[in-house]
Amino acid sequence: MKSIITLFVFCLFAGAVIAAEPLAMPTNAPARIELRDQYDAVQILAFPTTNITVLTIADKRGAEQIADWIALLKSRYAGRIEIRGLADVGGAPEFVQGKIRRKFQESHKYPVMLDWKGNVCAQLGYAKNVANVLILGRNGTILGRSTGPATERACADFNVILEKALAAPARP
Repeated sequence: MKSIITLFVFCLFAGAVIAAEPLAMPTNAPARIELRDQYDAVQILAFPTTNITVLTIADKRGAEQIADWIALLKSRYAGRIEIRGLADVGGAPEFVQGKIRRKFQESHKYPVMLDWKGNVCAQLGYAKNVANVLILGRNGTILGRSTGPATERACADFNVILEKALAAPARP
């Protein structure tokens, strides 16, 4: 009986340790992302590609933090990277999707992929309510990520990874 109790306690402990382990973040973007933007045009992000891609992902609350990231990226890396936007609009009922598209058209002139189901955002390890900024290598590998506002420290760390990615030779 003592060995059964010991085994039971061990199993409980092991289960608690496994449950406490954080889920592993994805290391690669899907080979092909195909979503419609706010203008109802198909946007495709496919790998391999010739450029390093920075993908910004946000929901309504996280979108407030994206502008500072975009300003940093455009001022420092214009012409050297591709910047793509992805919005988590999952859970929005179909009858309000037109209104959401119009709001995006008013506030964003560049295309933003709209993930109505939230599946692509989930595949990328997206954190809700904050900006998510991912550095995607030419082959779709997630080389770096930052979540939250574009603080001085977050930008410095992000720039180190992005500069390293840009310095690496492109492989055919």
